[in-house]
Amino acid sequence: MRKGSELPTRQGAEEKRKHLPDREDEPPAKSEKAASRRQHWLHRDLRVRFVDKLYKRGQYYNTKMIIEDVLSPDTCVCRTDEGQVLDGIREDMLETLIPKVQDKRVMVVLGPRAGRVGHLLSWDREKSQAVVQLRRENRVVELHYDAVCEYIGPTDSDDD
Repeated sequence: MRKGSELPTRQGAEEKRKHLPDREDEPPAKSEKAASRRQHWLHRDLRVRFVDKLYKRGQYYNTKMIIEDVLSPDTCVCRTDEGQVLDGIREDMLETLIPKVQDKRVMVVLGPRAGRVGHLLSWDREKSQAVVQLRRENRVVELHYDAVCEYIGPTDSDDD
């Protein structure tokens, strides 16, 4: 067996792994973007915005709704504010929703703190970032809009 024939294969495998960083010491923006590509964020009791213009001829486009049930990591059942139940909604049809008022409850949906619940302290629309006070950690974190979502679930949960 020739040494030269093994090297390109091993080197190719190394290069493939490089684009999936999983290190905590990277700048937050870079690690959040990497996490958002491979981490699913759907969770029951999140208030989300429907962004698919083609589904039902755009009938629900830009509609706010609540995730009622998560069927798979990237599929859920949603209920509109008007009470319509939508089944089989894909994650890519939705986007996170940031409350318009301070002190509303939010859930971190991406990154190492995913699943934690806190209160929205402030936000910066230009930077698309929210400042959140996490419950039970007594910590304030700054997160991208994609990493946090309005949460209407139970107040006292062991999951947060």
